[in-house]
Amino acid sequence: MRTVYWMLMIGTLACHGRDDAKPAAAKAAKLKLDHASQRDLARELDDADRLGTWSDVRHRWQGQDLEWTVTRHRALCGAETACHVAAFPVMRPAQRGWLPELRFAPGEYAKLDAACGAAEPCEVVIAGTLAKLEVSGEMPTSVQLSNVVIKGAKRT
Repeated sequence: MRTVYWMLMIGTLACHGRDDAKPAAAKAAKLKLDHASQRDLARELDDADRLGTWSDVRHRWQGQDLEWTVTRHRALCGAETACHVAAFPVMRPAQRGWLPELRFAPGEYAKLDAACGAAEPCEVVIAGTLAKLEVSGEMPTSVQLSNVVIKGAKRT
């Protein structure tokens, strides 16, 4: 009986610091990030890799409205339903492996296509919501931006 008591006490203490134990009001409050560039996200992902704070990063970033400058390559973004962009300049070896998927607001892919045309590459300023952020130490980072609008483009 005494062993059962101690096991329950240890279990209670172990669960005390988990996200599940936080009040619902604290979970519901989502503050707008002051620094929300893709470089800021990359820094936080590097920290999460060292500290194991993947769920904190996901919670903080998912749902944020962002404005990023990205690079459109025609091979990665050939259709409205299949469009990924380079969040960072392409370098060898690649510093970051994630290529955000874009889900466009109505009519916005046509704006991207008109602004960039056949230019390769094309630098684009986009605004959207970080709808999905899958991060862990075992799997590649996956980023999806939804309701994306084109703010500007520059053929390079």
